[in-house]
Amino acid sequence: MQDREHMKASGHAKRGFTLLELLVVIAIIAILAALLLPVLAAAKKRAAQAACINDMKQLGMGMRMYVDDNHDTFPGMASEHSGFQAADWIYWRTNSSYPQVQQSPIVLALANTSAKLFRCPLDTDDSARLAEGATDPANGPYFYSYSLTSYNLTGDSDGIQVNPGMSSNFSSGVSLSFRLAQVRNPAGKIMLAEEVASDSSSDNPTGASVINDGRWMPQDPDPLTARHGGKADVTFADFHVEPETWKFGEDLNNSEPDL
Repeated sequence: MQDREHMKASGHAKRGFTLLELLVVIAIIAILAALLLPVLAAAKKRAAQAACINDMKQLGMGMRMYVDDNHDTFPGMASEHSGFQAADWIYWRTNSSYPQVQQSPIVLALANTSAKLFRCPLDTDDSARLAEGATDPANGPYFYSYSLTSYNLTGDSDGIQVNPGMSSNFSSGVSLSFRLAQVRNPAGKIMLAEEVASDSSSDNPTGASVINDGRWMPQDPDPLTARHGGKADVTFADFHVEPETWKFGEDLNNSEPDL
């Protein structure tokens, strides 16, 4: 009793927070959270892009190994219009009669053959792809982020079909290979493109149709995505990876092999 009275007299009596003090603390915490959340979100996006770049480096390594093992020849384009081809670079079709994506030719020699290797971590919206795939039940939607550069066949002066590249063409009765040696300035030519996959403005800068197969057609045009802060990750024909703006992808000098 005497100790308690002594504490009161000396001003050391315990007391709780007042309501005002509690509100001030809550307000400070809310301000700090508001400041930190954008930083954390930006850090998460940077980590996801780093994972995307790493995936594209792995795919580039797989492509290089494929080309080296096949007399300098690129694999097929994996087009939705050409039907399944064993030489396609990616086995993307959802029909159970087709091989799984892990069996795609360019990843067979890699240690990591997970389906996640073909899809950017920030590519999370399937709604537009599902709608696209509903019109093509034989193939299904394209649930991956990347595609291989491919130009339409042309004819030479004798009317013979010519493959401008960059993929080989083994479809519709055609067998036209394309070799890495035919690419001029490979360090400046997009080989694997990260395409638009949703209707979101942060992904789809031009309002174009979403990715629907493994073929990137710059002259169509199929725009690059803008999901990485206005840029897409691309693997060049010398197998290095860089982020580039979607407008970079519109310039055919950056993808047409003979330019």
